[in-house]
Formats: sequence, C-alpha cells, structure tokens
Amino acid sequence: MIENFIEFNGKKILYTCIDGKFWISVKSVCASLNVNYNRQYQNILSDPILAPVLVKQPMQPSGKQSRHMACLPEHLIYGWVFSIRSASEELQLYKRECYDILYQHFHGKMNNRLRLYSEIAETKKKIRKLENQLAQDPAYVEWQECRMELARKWKRFRAAEETRQDLFD
Repeated sequence: MIENFIEFNGKKILYTCIDGKFWISVKSVCASLNVNYNRQYQNILSDPILAPVLVKQPMQPSGKQSRHMACLPEHLIYGWVFSIRSASEELQLYKRECYDILYQHFHGKMNNRLRLYSEIAETKKKIRKLENQLAQDPAYVEWQECRMELARKWKRFRAAEETRQDLFD
C-alpha cells in the first residue's frame, strides 16, 4: 500500500491526489510547523483567496480510519505557510528557507537580465564597428544604394496597384 504522506520535522504531512491535483492537509502542516491549527483554519476561512478553495478531502492517516480533512491545493500551500504569523521555530526555519529561495530566484533573474543586456550592448558595438568598416568598401555602398532603390520601386509599384484598383472599382 502506498501511503500518502511526506515527512517534515519528523511529522507526517498528509496529502491526496484527485484528478492529478494534489491536496494537502492543513492540520498536518500545522502540526509539522508547531502552529495552532484552529487559528490557522480561521485565518484561511477569512482569506479571500484561500477560503474559496479550502475543501474537505478523504484521507487515511496510516493505520487509522479514513476521515475528511481540511485541505488546500498544493499550488497555494507554500504561500499560505509563508503568511502564517507565529514564533514557532519550525515555522521560522521554513520562512528563512523561503526568503533564500525567493532571493535566489529573483536575484538570478536580475543577474540574467544584466548579463543579457551586456551581451546585447557588446553585439551592437560589433555591428557598428563592422558597419564602419563596410562603409569603406565600394561594393557595400553600392549594395546599400540598390536596396534603397528597390524599396523606392516597391513603394511606387504599390501606389500604382492602388490606383489601378480604383480604376476598375
């Protein structure tokens, strides 16, 4: 038999999977973080985001009879836990880890943006240098003139086509 729990702080956090969506037992999370379940349950009920998705799901703690437990979907559980106010050491450990993860995530994005911006600036610099070198080459100058001439001819052609349509309407 596969038991639906994970351990945190030596305590079991119960969950169930229904239609591919994981539901986490609020009471077992509170127990593992050493925070008051009744207070947290009331806080969830007053939360405009969490209250509508709080549901009772059947769960079976190991060796015990199945019972319905208040659950939140997994994608909201981590943010909910981060919002809990308590002096619990277990919760403070969790929050420190969350702060580190958030820092690493956003700092990594900022560093990545800075690196990409530097690479873009360097590439633009190379392009300007090559354009300056090519501007000295008569074949490149002729190529540019041909491109401009082609653009002018296409513009005149489109204008002529518009005029032609008007004649036949």
